[in-house]
Amino acid sequence: MLAMLARFEHAFGAPLPEAGRLAAAVRVRALRHREAAFEAGELCSHVFAVRSGILKQVYFGADGSERIKSFAAPGDLFGCPFALTEGGRTSFASISIGSAVVESIDFRLVEALAEQHPAWQAAVGLAFRRLAEIKVVRERDLLMLSPAELYLKFAQERPELAAAVPQKDLAGYLGVTPVGLNRILRRLRDTPAPSPCGQ
Repeated sequence: MLAMLARFEHAFGAPLPEAGRLAAAVRVRALRHREAAFEAGELCSHVFAVRSGILKQVYFGADGSERIKSFAAPGDLFGCPFALTEGGRTSFASISIGSAVVESIDFRLVEALAEQHPAWQAAVGLAFRRLAEIKVVRERDLLMLSPAELYLKFAQERPELAAAVPQKDLAGYLGVTPVGLNRILRRLRDTPAPSPCGQ
């Protein structure tokens, strides 16, 4: 969370007013394997940062099936935008893959600073624009890319996650079954790499 504040300050080229108020309000929590930072349907106005471990942001079907919208690794921020508004509830859960440590802060403190300081208003706007960009890219990828292309893109952009996330969770992220993911991985392994310079 403090690293997030440092990134915001770097983006603006100057310290954000009263950032110490947020730093003093950061909570740290250790999570066991499959423990939730928050469950679907909760009142949870907190924004989270991963200190260690990996968490998956997941929707659960009526049959208990999982569809994973994203992963959060060390240094990543996450939360449910629906729950950041007054009385809003989370639409998905955030579950730890293995043990993890997360930091959190109540977004209402950020909103209070934004009401007092234009720099914080700009920072909040920047954060939500970045979130919107991530969501648009994810939507485009799901509509336009095949599961194999999705895997290759994910492995290129987040190789540390592609190597660390269990295959069943990676399958849930790609929208395929674990058997389907095994077929994709086998097909990619069996496809020879192109020769340099087309030779």
